[in-house]
Amino acid sequence: MSFLLTRIRRALAEPPQEPFTHHLNVALCAHWKTLFANETKLGREMGAELRASLDAQQTACADAEKKHVAYVAASLAMWEAKRNAFQLEATLGGLPGATGPLASSDYGTHWILFHWQPPATGGPVWGYRVERSPDNRDFYLADLGVEPEITLVNQPQNVKLYYRVLAFNGWGDGPPGPVFGIQFDPELVDARKRGG
Repeated sequence: MSFLLTRIRRALAEPPQEPFTHHLNVALCAHWKTLFANETKLGREMGAELRASLDAQQTACADAEKKHVAYVAASLAMWEAKRNAFQLEATLGGLPGATGPLASSDYGTHWILFHWQPPATGGPVWGYRVERSPDNRDFYLADLGVEPEITLVNQPQNVKLYYRVLAFNGWGDGPPGPVFGIQFDPELVDARKRGG
């Protein structure tokens, strides 16, 4: 019993650091109140201690939640300011131009490192979207990045895939660059690594 009381007192002495722990602490304190709600001296002492600690934890949780809400609001305001700045920049330049062709300096059985030249014309680039297609007709998003280089992992094996990259900004997507085709074949990769 003394070990349990030590654990409980230690837990009560540590106020929660995150707002989402508030309901958990309330439930635990209610359970402890029920556990020690008897007519013994120990029950009366623990009941008073738990009530006082519950009030303190509720106050700490409310303060933590206010700080969390303020932090989220500040983060959203910062992103909104950045978005407005980007929109102004994009308005001045229009859509980005086409990127240079995709090139690969290394690849493995299910991954590939792509790099390309940024657009030489058009508006400022916010980022790049790499797209993949199994038939060179319908392309789907493979990954996003902000640098003219990206590593794609967990790519399907034993089927030829087609990749392309396009730049985007606040105006929308620029035209896609040339298509790059490759098949991830473990045997071909092993032979290439051996130099055969």
